[in-house]
Order: sequence, then C-alpha cells, then structure tokens
Amino acid sequence: MVSDKNEMERASLPSVLFTHALVASTLLLHGAALTAAPLQEAAVGATPHFATVTADNVYVRSGPSVQSSYPFGKMDRGDVVRVVEENFGWARVQTAGRAFADSFGYVTVDDRVQMSTDGTTITASAVTEVRAPNISTDSTPDSSWKQVARLEAGATLPVVQRIDTERGSVWSVRLPESGEGWINSNFLRRATADEARGYDQEVAAPASANGVASTVQPAAAQEGVEVVTESVTQETLTIDGSRDIEVKTVETTEVVVPAKTAEQVAAERRRALFAELEGKWLVMKGQPIESAELTALYAGYMTLAAEPGLERAIKATAATRLEQIEVQQDVQERITQLKDTKARLAQECEQINGVASAIEARSEYTAVGVLNASIVYDGKTLPLLFRLQDPASGQTTAYLTPADGYQLSTMVGTLIGVKGDTSYDDALKLDTITPRTIDFLSPKQSN
Repeated sequence: MVSDKNEMERASLPSVLFTHALVASTLLLHGAALTAAPLQEAAVGATPHFATVTADNVYVRSGPSVQSSYPFGKMDRGDVVRVVEENFGWARVQTAGRAFADSFGYVTVDDRVQMSTDGTTITASAVTEVRAPNISTDSTPDSSWKQVARLEAGATLPVVQRIDTERGSVWSVRLPESGEGWINSNFLRRATADEARGYDQEVAAPASANGVASTVQPAAAQEGVEVVTESVTQETLTIDGSRDIEVKTVETTEVVVPAKTAEQVAAERRRALFAELEGKWLVMKGQPIESAELTALYAGYMTLAAEPGLERAIKATAATRLEQIEVQQDVQERITQLKDTKARLAQECEQINGVASAIEARSEYTAVGVLNASIVYDGKTLPLLFRLQDPASGQTTAYLTPADGYQLSTMVGTLIGVKGDTSYDDALKLDTITPRTIDFLSPKQSN
C-alpha cells in the first residue's frame, strides 16, 4: 500500500520541465555584453565601459591616490559612471551622466573667461583649468587646487555662483563632461544593460503638456554609446517530449570613447607626474630632514616646472614646492655642519682628556705618550724603535724597544703609560725604554 501511495503522489506532481538555452548571437555592432564582474579583476587599461557603484558614500577623488589627492564628490549605491581607464586598483571616470549632475568646480575669475550678459554662463577666451572642490575642507576655493577638467577656448559652462576670497575670486561652475575623477575599483562593478541605459537619464521623466510622461531616449541615441543586439532562442523540453520555443531580443550597451589627442595624452602625463611627486613630497615630510632625499625630489619638480603647456595651478604648486625644498636643503646642510662641528669638538675634548690623564699619570710611569712608529729607526739600516709623542705638542718624549709579549705595532695611535727599564744606547746616542708593563690611557686616536 505504501508503494501504491507513493506512485499516486508522483503521478499527481506537475510535469517537470527541463530548460536549456541555445544562444545565436547576431551582432549588429561589434562589442561584448557587459557583465557584473568586479572592476579590480579587469586588466590594467581595460576597454572603456559603464560601471555601477556598489556602496554608499564612495569618494570620487582628484587623482589615483589617497595620499596625494582629495575627494571632490560622493557616489551612492546604484550610481552609474563611465569608466575610461583602470590602473592599479583605480578607475578613471568622466564627470558626466546623472551621477555627476550636481557636481561643480572652480574657475578663476580673470581675463581668460567672460561672464554672459544674463549672468548665467561663462565662456573661455583662452585655455583655462577647472579645479575640483576639496570636500574634505568644506570645498573652500583656497584649499581646492587640483585640476579635473580643461576648458578650451570658446567653451561655455553654466555658472552656479561667484565666490570672493582673500586670495582672489572664482566662479563656481557645473563640471564639464570632459572632466575626470578617480574611484577605487573595489566599489565598482560592470553595469548591466538596463543600468547603462539609465546612465544619463533623469530620475523621473518630465511630464508633457497633456500630463503623460515624455519618453526618455535610450542609450543608443546618446553620443559615444553603441547598442549590441542579440537574438536568444530559448527551448523548453517537457517530460512527454513536446517542445516550447521562444525567441527573445536582448540589448546591451558599450561605451565608445574617441581617441585621445596628443595634447590630452601630454596633459595626462603631466598630471600623473605631478601626482607622483606630490605623493613623494607627503611621504618625505614625515621623514627626518637630515636624511631626506631632497636633491632627487627637487630635480623631479624642476623637470615638472619645465614642462611646456603646464597648467597654471600645477605650475604654481611646483614653484612653491621648489622654494620649500630649497629651505629644507639649507636646513639639511646646516645640520650636517653642526654634526661635523660636534664630532670635531668631541675629538678635541678626547685629546684634552688624554693630556690631562697623561699629566696625572706621569708620576706612576716611566713614560707617557701617544705611541707611533719611528721614521728614522725603521728597522732597515737602523734598529726598529717606536716613539712616544707628547699628546699636546706632538714632540717625541721617549723611544721604546720591542719587547717580548707586546705587539707595539697594534698600539700605534694610542695614549699609553709605560713602566720599564731605561738604558742609554751608545751607538744611537739616546735613551731607550724596554717595557715591562703597558697601560692604555685612552682609546686609539684617529688621524
């Protein structure tokens, strides 16, 4: 009965479906569909693409470094950005799309930009830089010096406001789409096709006059975006052998970024060199000044300052660093001179102490002095003798004959006290001392 009951229960179950998909791709435009893989797994310099932010309060920084850059914006989970390049855990993104709709930058008020008559826009009459606001210092213009965009002559930007500071005045402007920022790749993943379509769409489409929401253009209508269409055939096989076939069309998007000009490549190289030098400068500031590699860092900033077409903000910072390093080099040289003076004084004090010891010890020894070899009595034509010199005047005070048990040659340069037998040498016409005991009165002196 149990077996029959199980058979009946199995017979009452719905038909089990086994599904498999056969994908036949008909690519209208070349490119690969985006996946949701983390960006840090991508190769350095990966193909430009859309990416989705995976956490809240993710910083957008002015450079690919925590030490030498500062944040000028924040992204939230789900924001979509356009990644231009990936390098060593950092993604370079364009300041474009819905995620950067409220971002702003600073342009110096000078003769390179003109305000429109209605006060809503500025137009560049010459190349000028757009600086990123340093949100870690409340976005004050005086502490915001990193360039994130280059405003070409004739370009126009919307003005947010004018800000006057002690160091000058700036326009607060909307960031151009040509601007660039850096995001830690750990907080990004490849965007899906639906996420990429919403890259520069508004959060809510504006309503038309009849109250019906207007249609937002898909990503295919945007400049720099291509659509890849795939036909997906899905076949469902039931247990009785019948087949249910359904064909679906899937669209994915791929970013198409124009090739960089030689001027853009040179500007990126200059900014990368500047960021590298600034990072080294911050590290060196935490090191003892007497051992810092100031000369090498000075040469690096000199090379940067000599670059043609260097942005004004970077050039001004490089000039400041050169002045600061020159001051530190002067301090470093003075510290070295002070150490040399202290070493010389210490040596002189040692010599003075030796003289004092010699004076005090003379009553206890046959002779006291600094042991040295004799140039005259060198053991060649005349007998081998060593001489004792007065530590103050350097004059010879006595001659020692080699004695068993003492290697006098190893004591040269040392202040010693000698107790021994004094005898007059008729052939040499001088007194000599044969040591019985030798005491060291001071360490060996350096020449």
